Amino acid sequence: MADFDFVAGYRALQPTADRATVAARQSAFTAAAAENSISRVVDLAHFAYRLPFAPESDGQEWLDGIMKADDPTFSIQHDTEEAARIASLVLKSRLDANLTGTPVLVHAAAFAGKRQTVDNHALSHASRKSLQALVRRRGFSLQRPSISGGKAASVASLITKLEAGTGETNQTQVLQAMLGDYGSQIKQLAASANGAVEVVFNENRRLAEEVDLLWWHLGGHSFLLDQPLDEVPEIAKPIVIGMDVGEMVNVLPGPFGVYGIIRKALGSAADTSIKLSEAVKAITSDHASLVSKKPNRYAVAPVHAAVSDTLISETPVSGPQFKRNTGLSYDIKLTAYELALQAYHERVLSKLDWI
Repeated sequence: MADFDFVAGYRALQPTADRATVAARQSAFTAAAAENSISRVVDLAHFAYRLPFAPESDGQEWLDGIMKADDPTFSIQHDTEEAARIASLVLKSRLDANLTGTPVLVHAAAFAGKRQTVDNHALSHASRKSLQALVRRRGFSLQRPSISGGKAASVASLITKLEAGTGETNQTQVLQAMLGDYGSQIKQLAASANGAVEVVFNENRRLAEEVDLLWWHLGGHSFLLDQPLDEVPEIAKPIVIGMDVGEMVNVLPGPFGVYGIIRKALGSAADTSIKLSEAVKAITSDHASLVSKKPNRYAVAPVHAAVSDTLISETPVSGPQFKRNTGLSYDIKLTAYELALQAYHERVLSKLDWI
């Protein structure tokens, strides 16, 4: 993120800003970008896409404090567009740095492009490119791991002094130095071996994910529901497929074949337009195993939030309530593919404790 050109990015969004404002915003950007906790990164997505915060969230107070540090006149309630600009630029810098969770988060927050940032979808476009690069790199950039031995320290000078018989050293000191050096070499060797094993383990896990997804697709059997996908109501299949696939992914950003598998699983219905409300209403108590917890970020995970309300809280989702929590119409239309991808992105983020 150190190479990100904030000034150019900010001036593209605010070409008439004076130098003092640019300097104040750069300071705020630096402070916000330095916060690497997942919760704060998700807060930035709320600001970038102007999503509603839950009442218990302190996200607004957090960014308000950062922005006011160099601009006491700033108000998080009134300067929402400026907060959105800074948040978008921080997220863009994270995308440029190839941080694996950010593009998935941005995809979920964008809700199939139905939500817009102050940069006219530029953040979403950058996220798509970043995700494509990450998932391809994950499969094709593996280098052969190697194990290196520890570097030995020289004890020759101690041995020379011992042989000289000057009394400057003794056998015990020489043995202690040799044992200490041996222990240090063992630690170096173990660290090198663990690093190589980690590379192999991660690659095997990636391959296992892809094999699992392939067998899932060939089998046509829901992983979460433990029933044939043919028995799932057609309108609910995108949600079930997206959640199924997301549950099988263990590392962000996920395997590079997942998007093709989702489209293949949907078949000819992939481009069919569906109302979100109708898809959720098709989820019944028979599908209780789809969700086991509520997402703590309703606005970033609208599909999971609505399904968890239905299955966990056992309360019907009302249009006005959904609008207040997400900023979206409950009757919003998506293609089956867009809905499945949204459910997938939400599920991965939820499983890995992002939302």
